[in-house]
Amino acid sequence: MSTSITGHKCKNGKDNIGHPSHMKELSDQLAAKIVDAVLEERCASEEGMRRYRPLLEERAQRIVARFAADPGEDSRSNDDPLDQIHALFRLADTIVKNELSSNRYPKQACPDDGGCIMCCTHMQIALSVQEAAIIARALLELTEAEKAEIAHRLPSLGKSGPGSRCGLLGEQGLCTLYAARPINCRTHRSCSIAACEDRVRRGRNAGEEVVFAYPFDDLIRKSFHHAVQPNRTPHFLEMNTFLSSVLHDDERLSAWASDQMPAENDAWRPIPCRTNKQKRGSGLT
Repeated sequence: MSTSITGHKCKNGKDNIGHPSHMKELSDQLAAKIVDAVLEERCASEEGMRRYRPLLEERAQRIVARFAADPGEDSRSNDDPLDQIHALFRLADTIVKNELSSNRYPKQACPDDGGCIMCCTHMQIALSVQEAAIIARALLELTEAEKAEIAHRLPSLGKSGPGSRCGLLGEQGLCTLYAARPINCRTHRSCSIAACEDRVRRGRNAGEEVVFAYPFDDLIRKSFHHAVQPNRTPHFLEMNTFLSSVLHDDERLSAWASDQMPAENDAWRPIPCRTNKQKRGSGLT
């Protein structure tokens, strides 16, 4: 048995996740809730919450408003929910670019064309089930040799995170599926290479100054997940576990790529979405 991953219907029986009726829910009230959630996850003290709330509120209104608007003509005319998620990816990329080009931040450490692998090698890569479907569709477009190369390195890696790496990181230090990478990979930035290493290696223990160097990271991620599934708690999978579950099962891979979630089993059981206070130092975002 399988179920729709997106859970939305449109003209062909699935909701259009970019439809204005859903996006209008991203109101000032939603922006306030997102700010509260970020502070709860990232701040260990009341002092930190008071210090960073104005910084987040200033940006939250602008970022949430962008996601509340329709992502574009391509999403309005396309009934494929996964293509609509790609439209939201492009919107997120644009918001990140616009934020970084403003005068609010120093020059970012992450190169625009990839090549920095700190996140890939030190963070547990979590992705929503909708993003997993995007990954599955991209995997289907690879050659058998390319898929075999990923599958070959997974057993020695285990789960992504400290001491391991993302299974999509190739031998040349580049992401195999860069265009399909999840929202976490698209938004992570830091103010310097040293600060980035601190943030990734030490997770929450890196300190609030590092975490909030680029506060739009969390705001964009949470706005994105709400836009994909309004008023639902997102379920996250671990990247390498997911890759292992589909690369050795063509039927399962095709099901995910077709927006059909196979019956749950231990290979891809969702990981709990915890606050940083609960996962201190894990690097999970």
